[in-house]
Amino acid sequence: MRSILIACALLASGCIATLSQPRGEAHLAALRAASRHYHHGRMEEAAAAFAEAASTAERRVDRDEAQYRHARTLLRLDRDREALAILDAIARRRPISRRTIRALFDAALIRIDLGERERADEALTFIVNERPGDGPASRSLRLMMAARESEPAALRLAFLRALYERVGQSDLGDDILAFEADVLLSSGDRAGAAGALERIVREHPYPHGQRWDDALFRLADLAEEDGDHEAAVRHLTRMIAIHEGTVTPGSQTLPRMPEARLRIARIYRDRLHDPARAAAHFTGTYQQFPTSTLRDDALYELGAMWLDTGSHAEGCAMLARVVSEFEVGHARRLAARRFEGECGER
Repeated sequence: MRSILIACALLASGCIATLSQPRGEAHLAALRAASRHYHHGRMEEAAAAFAEAASTAERRVDRDEAQYRHARTLLRLDRDREALAILDAIARRRPISRRTIRALFDAALIRIDLGERERADEALTFIVNERPGDGPASRSLRLMMAARESEPAALRLAFLRALYERVGQSDLGDDILAFEADVLLSSGDRAGAAGALERIVREHPYPHGQRWDDALFRLADLAEEDGDHEAAVRHLTRMIAIHEGTVTPGSQTLPRMPEARLRIARIYRDRLHDPARAAAHFTGTYQQFPTSTLRDDALYELGAMWLDTGSHAEGCAMLARVVSEFEVGHARRLAARRFEGECGER
C-alpha cells in the first residue's frame, strides 16, 4: 500500500494543482523552494518548505494544497503518523473542498497499511455513500469489496444492492453493478451476471458510463463461452454502432471500439465461417478508426484470410499493402514473411 501512495506522490509532485493560482508572495516563495527541494530529492527540506507554504497561505484552498503536499512528502520519509495527522486535519475541515475527500482516502490507505482497518473502513464508507461522484469513490469501493471477499455471496450482493439504491445514479453506479456481476459470476449465476452487465449498458450508457464498453465486452465473452457467437456479435455491434453515427458532444472513440470491430471480424472468420462478413469488418477496423494501433493487424489478418481461403491475388495484394503502408510492427513483419513465402518477389 505504501507503494501506491509513493507513486501517487511522484505523479502529483510536478505542479501545485489548485483551481486558481495560489496567492501571496511568501506562500509562492515557499512553494517554489519546496518544488526545488522535492525534485532534487531533498525530502526533509521539501517537507519543511511545504509546511512553511501552508503557514503563509492566505486562503484555505492554498493551505489545504500545501498541507496535502507536505503530507505526501512526509510519506516519502516514512513519517506515516505525521502525514496521517495532517491528512486527518484536511479531511475534517468543512465545508468540503477539493482536497477533503482525497485526504480522507489517502488517510484510509495509510491506516490499512498500519493495520487500523476499522477506521479506514469508516472513511471508505463515507466516501462511497456521501461522495460517490468524487475520484476516490471507485477505488474506495474496490478496497471495501476486497475486504469482503471472504463473505458469502449473499452478503456481498446485499451490500452492493443497498448501495446501488442509495447512489446508483452517480458515477459510482456502474462500478457497483460491475462488482455485482463479478459476485454473481463467481457464484455460478451466469444469467444474473449477464443481467447486471445489461443494466450497466442500459442505465450507464455511452458516452458518460465509465464501464459501458467493458460491460459489452464481458457480455460478448459470456455469449462466446456459451457457444452463441451471433449473440456475441450483437453485443459488440452495439458498441461500434454508436461510433458509426453522428458523434455526440462529450463522446469519444473508446479504445475498445476498434478492438470490438476486429473481434467481430475474427468471430465471423473463425466461428461463423463467413469470410465475406469477416472481410467487411476487417476493412471497417482499418477505415473507421484512423488512429487505432489495430489497423495494421486488421489488414494483415484480412490478407492472411484471403490466402487461407484460396483467394491468392486478393491476399497478396493486401499483404503488399500492409508492407507498403506500415513501416514497422508485428503485423508488418508477418505480412512481409507471408508475402515473400507465398506471393513471390515484390
